[in-house]
Amino acid sequence: MMSMPLFEACEKGDINRVKSLIEGKCHIKRVNEQGRTALHYCCDNTTIDCARFVLNDELIKKKILDLQDKEGCSALHLACINGNQVMVKYLCEQGANVNLLDHESRSVIHWIAVCGHLHLFDILLKYKAPVHTPDIHGAFPIHYASQLRGLAILQKLIDCKVDINGTDEQQRTPLMWAASAGYKNKNLSLFRLEDMDVDIKNNNTIVLRAVDELRLLYKYGADQLHVDKNSLSALHCAACGGHADCIRMLIEYYRCPVEGVDINGWTPLFYSITNNHPSICQLLLDLAANPNHKDQRGRTPSHCAVTEGNLDCLTILMKSSANIWLKNKRGDYPIHEAINTISTSKSRNQTTKTEQIFACIRYIFQLNPNKINIQNDDRR
Repeated sequence: MMSMPLFEACEKGDINRVKSLIEGKCHIKRVNEQGRTALHYCCDNTTIDCARFVLNDELIKKKILDLQDKEGCSALHLACINGNQVMVKYLCEQGANVNLLDHESRSVIHWIAVCGHLHLFDILLKYKAPVHTPDIHGAFPIHYASQLRGLAILQKLIDCKVDINGTDEQQRTPLMWAASAGYKNKNLSLFRLEDMDVDIKNNNTIVLRAVDELRLLYKYGADQLHVDKNSLSALHCAACGGHADCIRMLIEYYRCPVEGVDINGWTPLFYSITNNHPSICQLLLDLAANPNHKDQRGRTPSHCAVTEGNLDCLTILMKSSANIWLKNKRGDYPIHEAINTISTSKSRNQTTKTEQIFACIRYIFQLNPNKINIQNDDRR
């Protein structure tokens, strides 16, 4: 809570109270427990009267105009987060530093990309705000614009000739972020969700726009075949998120290989199973994914489905000619891996998953009662 009357008056835009307090020798340069000054709170309303009065003294303006709070946010950062066009324009006119980065190395362009504030872009560009700087996770504004329903901002950034194939710390490109739209990204979680002018909980809305963003990025030369440091592709990302439209576009139009493998030998089909997307599992199979592909450990999608307790995907695989009697490199059939997983789950008290795995086991033996005593390579 704010303890200082000046902060409260600035937040409410009460110019008469602000004048009275300042004329009464109120300490304008004082900061609160968040490291914020009165100027920070002026960014909560859409008039500049209070800010103008706070910055009236040149010495005070020099001290607080670019003062950063404990998160590294200047008043300009907060105005950008709030989408406050009047304050952004005013602060820029007063000489606010558009190059400042917060403590996560986010620029003002990062923030308007995350929050979807297109109306601020040209103002910041006029004052030469940098449009292509990485945050501490190596992600550029174009990454966030690609994932957070920022189609118009994405176009603006492309028009600024930023590197469309620039990579973050995971070596992921904006196209990969777009393919992941709606799927929880660890970098996204670091932003305050209440600051975002997007409905990130509505996956359908995001996915529809993700297709547009994929199309736009590809049009301007994005590499659809790029893989990250773990050899994940855009198609893997789309399968993780369960995005059917993105998957169709990547395979049918952009010729992404449905059998592309990551560092563990997993195809996108494996990710659709482990992330519990039965409809995506079916779609990938319809698009010629191999239901019997083996990863580096010799595990098939069926091994994955059974050990995850994913009966829906297991059923789909079996109806698509998956052979559930293929062994992994240890000589275990999917059914043996399932039993081993149950032992581990019990030790961790994962009762729900155990029940789901048992459902898969029952289903397999109902269809194959003669396999009840089948042995692995260790004769177990």
